[in-house]
Amino acid sequence: MAGAFACLLLPISPGPSRADIYQWKDSQGTLNFTDDISNIPPAYRKKATQLIREAPSVISPLQTSPPPGGQSPAPSRSGLSKEEETVQDAAREKEELASQVEQQRAKIAAKEKLIREVDDKRSLAMNPLRNRVVEQADQDLYKKYKAELPDDKERLKNLESRLESIK
Repeated sequence: MAGAFACLLLPISPGPSRADIYQWKDSQGTLNFTDDISNIPPAYRKKATQLIREAPSVISPLQTSPPPGGQSPAPSRSGLSKEEETVQDAAREKEELASQVEQQRAKIAAKEKLIREVDDKRSLAMNPLRNRVVEQADQDLYKKYKAELPDDKERLKNLESRLESIK
């Protein structure tokens, strides 16, 4: 019976899902992203920008053959020429890369901060009485972050070099 019911549900495909993405800058200038507006601190909600309002739709294939008669290309749906669209695409790519660099730096800084805090608690110089206990969750994160940091720093270098090549 359950198998028959499951078979009835298979042909039903879900409709397009929403993909609202919000962006805001905090007081330290860090660019933040979320898919839930309630995650934005109230002080920044009015300054938040909605980047994506719905799930991407299917894009029709681009025309690959040149326009007939050697005419200049028609303006796109946005009213911009191909050159202007290319410039805008490059600017968007640069902005996206800059955002990724900023996020990667923040991620690395947060991991390094936790590592320093755990090291300080373990250090005889910083804690001669050994009276600060390192929680098991912090120890687990410490090990995880120590292992992840080299890859994170390498990714940051790659992002920064890509960003430099665009400038």
